[in-house]
Amino acid sequence: MKKYLPFILSVLLVFTNTDCKHNPVTPPEDTPGRRDYTWTADTLKVNNGDLFYMSSLWGSSPTDIWAVGYGSSSLVSLWHYDGVSWSRNTSGLSHNLQCIYGLAQNAVWACDAPGNGVYYYNGQQWSNIYYYNGSGTYLYLNNVWGDAYNNIFAVGGIDTIANGNYKGAIMHFDGSTWSFMSLPDYRVDFASMRRASSASNKYCLMATRFESFGDTDKIFEYDGNVIKEFYSGQLKASVNAMEDNAYVCIGQIIYKYQNDQLSTWKDFSGTQHRGRIWGRSEIDFFTVGSNGLTHYNGTDLVTLYPTNLFINDVFVFQQDIFILCNNKIIIHGKLQ
Repeated sequence: MKKYLPFILSVLLVFTNTDCKHNPVTPPEDTPGRRDYTWTADTLKVNNGDLFYMSSLWGSSPTDIWAVGYGSSSLVSLWHYDGVSWSRNTSGLSHNLQCIYGLAQNAVWACDAPGNGVYYYNGQQWSNIYYYNGSGTYLYLNNVWGDAYNNIFAVGGIDTIANGNYKGAIMHFDGSTWSFMSLPDYRVDFASMRRASSASNKYCLMATRFESFGDTDKIFEYDGNVIKEFYSGQLKASVNAMEDNAYVCIGQIIYKYQNDQLSTWKDFSGTQHRGRIWGRSEIDFFTVGSNGLTHYNGTDLVTLYPTNLFINDVFVFQQDIFILCNNKIIIHGKLQ
């Protein structure tokens, strides 16, 4: 796995990163999503020539948003939006930041791939709260997510430097300690993990196995002890969360986790849908399309924001949506 440089990993996660965040404020379930947005754009810039490529967004509100990614310096890998402008945060955590997720303005986690592990923001400052010191190995943490302060997960893989072998890794935070979860040695790189449903103690995971003939995407079910494979194939897959349920995109079909299995929920075959979803409800969600950002309102799927820019990540609030494109351009849509 070490042959995939941090920037390459961030590009791969454009397709697999399924950080479909839980919307802090959700409208009534029977309200079709509106489409009357006004759009503005910001481009992240530095004057010192440093290179940087943002890959992940998270925010507690439209006036408190973080963006993380890879940078030639740790001083350009972490950015913050205060509702007016974007600025670099110069905490100098890591130049390989890969993912970010939070539960509140003062409870935010970020991870790097590869790097030292896990970082935490308490509302005032960032700190390294878990340091990985694996002799002869690298730790890649590609995605972080949780639904309570004592139930945070970080997923990725461990690469053995000497021979290039790698295996999947899942870490758990119980409110005081980060630890590796029990897991068989799978030659995969985990990209995301979400609770299967609000009433379930199981989780859905997405992973990639890197192959010379073409990478294989996999979907797993995991209960903390036993892991079961649901899908393995060449179609691009992702695990997404909406309304506290897991939705799995495989190719152009969206599956919903129900009764311990994946059931076809929306078949968008023949449409512009290309995988990954972010949403407020089942009749108000967004997807990546072949020609931009698409929107489903319970009736039809249309291109909401046409663009040729590459969509890295999306974050949705009740009235606002933020789209990270081409690693540096952030499109802000606001309902009129």
